[in-house]
Amino acid sequence: MSFRPLSSEPISDLSLLQREINQLFEKLAEFDRANRAQGVEWLPSIDVFDCRGNLVVVIEVPGLQADSLKVIAREGTLLVSGERRDRRPSGVVAFHCMERPHGRFTREIALDRALDIRNAQARLERGLLTITIPRLKDRRGRETVIPVERVE
Repeated sequence: MSFRPLSSEPISDLSLLQREINQLFEKLAEFDRANRAQGVEWLPSIDVFDCRGNLVVVIEVPGLQADSLKVIAREGTLLVSGERRDRRPSGVVAFHCMERPHGRFTREIALDRALDIRNAQARLERGLLTITIPRLKDRRGRETVIPVERVE
C-alpha cells in the first residue's frame, strides 16, 4: 500500500475562500458605519410599499410623541428623524436588562418616482408613524405631439 502526500491545493483554496469572506465582512462593516449618521443611536424598523396610488412609509416608533418626530422631503429623499428620551423610572439604581433603545435616530428613504410631496400626510398612531405620499401619473411613456410650424 502506498501513500501519496496530500496536495496543498484544497488547503490553499480554503484559505483563499476564508480570506475573501473575511474581506467581505470587513467591507460590509465599513459600509454600515459609513451609512450611519453621526450621533444616531438607534434605527426603527420601516416598511415602504405602494397602496392605492400612494407610496406609504410605516416606521415603528413606540413611545414617541408627534412633537419629537421630524419628516422632511428633500432632493429625492425622505428624511425621518426623532428622539426617544431616556425614561428611567424613579428609584432605579441599575438595570438588569435594557433592550428598549433611546436616543436619536435618522432614517433616509430614497424617493425614486414622481410623487406629490405637497399633498403628503404623516400620522402617528399606536406607535406607528405612517407617511402617505400620493404618486403622480408617470408621463414618460406618453406621446406628446409637437406641432411643426411652417416658415417661408
